[in-house]
This record gives sequence, C-alpha cells and structure tokens, in this order.
Amino acid sequence: MKQQSRIGIFGGSFDPVHCGHLILAREAMELFSLEKVLFLPARVSPHKAGRPPEGAEERMGLLAAAIEGEEGFFLDGRELERGGVSYAIDTVRELESENPGAHFFFFVGEDNLPELHTWREIGELRERVDFVVFARGGEVERRDGMFFVGRKIEISSTEIRNRVAQGRSIRYLVPERVNQLIKEKKLYVRGERGS
Repeated sequence: MKQQSRIGIFGGSFDPVHCGHLILAREAMELFSLEKVLFLPARVSPHKAGRPPEGAEERMGLLAAAIEGEEGFFLDGRELERGGVSYAIDTVRELESENPGAHFFFFVGEDNLPELHTWREIGELRERVDFVVFARGGEVERRDGMFFVGRKIEISSTEIRNRVAQGRSIRYLVPERVNQLIKEKKLYVRGERGS
C-alpha cells in the first residue's frame, strides 16, 4: 500500500523571503515528516490589499534563489499566475485535485491567528488541512485543532525592507544570493511597503 504523501504549504508575500522562512520550513519538514514544502508567493494577500508588495517577478526570483539546491523545497507560482487576491482555499482545492489522497500541512505565523476566522471559507479550509502555527517559544503542541511549533526567530521582511532603505546590511538575514539580487536589482530602496 502506497504511503500517503505529506505536503507542506507555505504561502505569503515573501517580500522578501528571508532566512527565518527557510529555518521554519525545514523545521516543519522534519517535525511532520513532509515529503516536500511548496512555497507559494501571493499576488495580493487579502489582509494586505492596501500595501502592495514588490513585483511578482522580483519576489519569485528572490524565492527561487533562496531555495535553490534545498532538498524538498519547491517554488509554486500559481497564485501569482492566477491574478487577483490570493485565497488559501482556492489554492488548497487545486493542490488536492493534483495530489489525490495527499495530507496537507498549511503553515501560518502566530500573528495571523487573530484574523484567521475572517479567511475565506475557513471552516472548509480547516477540514482540508492541518494548520502548523509558527509560535514564539515552547515545544510542539496541538491545541484548537492546530499544531503549534515553538521557534523564536527575530527576522522579519519589514525589518529587511527598512534596513535596505536605510542603506544598512541585510547579510545573514537573507541567503547570500538573495542579498546579491536585492542589491543588483535595487529592490526595496524606496522604503517600507508593509509586512
């Protein structure tokens, strides 16, 4: 009998991707014995509609550079290609039809929990996936039907954008190739664009 495929879904604006994203994805992959983690950059997050991210092509390029050579990490551009606001439920339905019988683990930051009830068709989404919540500190525990993974990482995309705009170094906060691309393409020099 074929073992059920276990797939992680890591969505977000990735504006830009940073080492914290990669550390958390690898941690979840190991803890939940995931076959792969899909990184899905959003075109427009429904909760950040007033704060447009850097261009889709630029964010895709940075993400591709960040995960290059990382076993089990894959870039999935469907939300950028789909256009409009990116809703998790639409993406999960598509992934289920492409991966029949797979078990999906959907990654969210603890800071997303207060607005989770406002997500489109959240009841159905919770039935279709296991939520993996990246929390501040603590061990892995299950509560409210979600897995909480404690890992304190003080890196944020907001901090990175601000540091670039101020002409400060982002070395060690992002993979070196991402750092090089941000410099080469002069990304984020305009300053804060939202988190």
